[in-house]
Amino acid sequence: MRLFSFISPKGLIRPMARSEGWGSALAALIVLVGGCAAGGPDGRSAGEAAREGYASVDDLHIVDCLLPGQVRKLGKMTYLTARRPVRTTAVDCRIRGGEYVAYDRADYRSALNVWLERAEAGEAEAQNYVGEIFEKGLGRESDYVSAAQWYRKAAEQDYTRAQINLGYLYEKGLGVERNIATALNWYRRASGLSGGKLVYNSELEKAVAEQRTELQAKVEEAQQQAEVLNRQLQRLEEDRIALQRQGEAAAVQLAAAQQQIKTLKQLYVRARRERQDSEKQLSSFPKARSIVVPRPSRQPHVEQDTRILYNINFGRYYALIIGNQDYLYLEDLDSPMADARRMQQILEQRYGFSTFLLPNADEKEILNALNDLYDQLGPQDNLLIYYAGHGNLSERDEGRRRRGYWLPVNAQPNRFTNWINNSVVSDHLDRIRARSIIVVADSCYAGTMASERSALLLGSAQAQLSEEGIRQGIARRSRMVISSGGVQPVLDTLDGQHSLFARSLIDVLKSNDQILRDNMLFARVAVNVRHRAQANGVEQTPEMRPIRAAGHEGGDFFFVPAR
Repeated sequence: MRLFSFISPKGLIRPMARSEGWGSALAALIVLVGGCAAGGPDGRSAGEAAREGYASVDDLHIVDCLLPGQVRKLGKMTYLTARRPVRTTAVDCRIRGGEYVAYDRADYRSALNVWLERAEAGEAEAQNYVGEIFEKGLGRESDYVSAAQWYRKAAEQDYTRAQINLGYLYEKGLGVERNIATALNWYRRASGLSGGKLVYNSELEKAVAEQRTELQAKVEEAQQQAEVLNRQLQRLEEDRIALQRQGEAAAVQLAAAQQQIKTLKQLYVRARRERQDSEKQLSSFPKARSIVVPRPSRQPHVEQDTRILYNINFGRYYALIIGNQDYLYLEDLDSPMADARRMQQILEQRYGFSTFLLPNADEKEILNALNDLYDQLGPQDNLLIYYAGHGNLSERDEGRRRRGYWLPVNAQPNRFTNWINNSVVSDHLDRIRARSIIVVADSCYAGTMASERSALLLGSAQAQLSEEGIRQGIARRSRMVISSGGVQPVLDTLDGQHSLFARSLIDVLKSNDQILRDNMLFARVAVNVRHRAQANGVEQTPEMRPIRAAGHEGGDFFFVPAR
C-alpha cells in the first residue's frame, strides 16, 4: 500500500493510505461550489483550533518575488549572479531571502519592477509576465497594445503560454485588429498541431464558416470587378486607336480616353491585389476536423497509482473536495456536504481518484490545502477541485472588472476580510505543477474564475476520442473551470438532497463507462441541467471556460473509469 503525506484538518502532517480517501491516479482538480452568499459562543470559527500550525492567509498569497543572486565561484574568483524573479507564495519568498510587495498593495509598477529587466534581456517567461501585467492593468487601465507587443516577443520564441495569450488578443480584437485566422494560427502553434488536426467547437466552426464565406465572396467580387474593368480597357483601347486615325480634331477626346485608360488600369491592379489578399487570408484558415477512430480493442491495464489505458499513461488522479454548508454569519445551505461526499465516493470508487475532503472549511484551511498541493503533485498528475458553498460577486476596487469570490464558513456579509478572491485561487492553480486541473464550481458567480470565454480554446464535444487525440490532449497543460451557472446566482437544493447542478454531474459521472474528456462531460451535464431547470420553472445555464490566467495551454482533462 503506497503512503504519502498530506495536511490533515488538524494541521498535522501524517501519512494517509489510499483506503482513507486518496485514490490511485490524478487526471484533474475539480472544485465544485454550491450556493450564494459553525462556531462556538465566543464567535471564533468552528475550525479555529484546528488551524494552529497553518501558515497565515497573507503568507499563502502568490506574489511576484525577486530572489537574491546566487554566490558562485569561478576558480579563485567569487561573484554574485543577478537577482532572479519568480512567482511563489509570500512565505516561500521570505524564506528564500527574496523581496516582494504585499498582495493587497501590488500594482502595475511594483510587478513590473520584478520582471521588466529580465524581459528586456530577452527572457520569454519574463516577457509573457510583463504582457500579463499590461493586460490585467493592476490598478490602472489595461494596456492591450503593450500586452500584445510583449506577448509577441515571447511567442516568437515558441513560449506556449504567450502564444495562447497573443491568440486570445487576436480572437477578441484587444490591442490588435481582430483576426480569427491569426488567432487560430497562434493557437495552432501553441498546440504543436498542424491545421488539419486542430479541433474546435461548433460555435467557432460557425464563425469560421461565416468568415470563410465572406472571404470567398470578396474573392468572387474582386474577380468580377477585374473582368469588367478589363473589358472596359479593351473598348477604350479600340476607341483610342480610332481617335488617333481621325487626326487633330479628336485630340481632346483622345486625351480624355487616355486618362480613363490610366484610371481603369489602376483600378484593375487594385482589384487583382484585393483578390490575392482575400485568397491569401482564405488559404490561411486551418480546416477543422473531428477525430474519429475506432475504439481500441486492447484490454485496459492499470498499474499502481498511475492510470495506464490503451498504452497511454494518464498519470495519477487527485481531488480536493470542499463542502461549505454551516456558516457562522451567512445563511446555512442544505446540500453542499451531501454533494461533496457523493462526489468523493464516485471519484474514488468509479474513477480511482485519491481524494481529500474539507468539510465546512474556513479561509486558512482552503488556502493551506491549495498550497500543500504544490508539494504533493508532479508534472504528470491531474487534479480535480470540487467546491460547494456560498459565492459572491463584487466590483469594489476593481473598476469595471467584476471579481468572483468563494465564501468560507467564516465569511461575513459585505466584508471582504475572509472572502477568497477567484484570482487568488487561479494563482495557486498556475503554481501547482499538475498537468491537468479542472475546477467544478457549484456556487453563485463561479464563472468569474475565468473572466472571458474563448471558443478557440475548447475542443469539439462531438469529436470521438482516438489514441492520437488523447495523446495530444495530455501533452499540453490544462486549466479549466466548469461552473454551475456562469456569472449568475444558482439554486442550492432542488430534490431535497443535492443541488440541481450536482445531481446532473453525479448522474453523468455515475453512468459513464468510457474515457470522458472534460468538454464531453460538460456537454452532457449542461443539457441535463437545462432540462431539469426548465422542468422546475427556473433558468440555469452552466458554463465551461479555460482559466487562461492559470496557464491553460490547450490541453484536456480526461476521466478514466476504473473498469
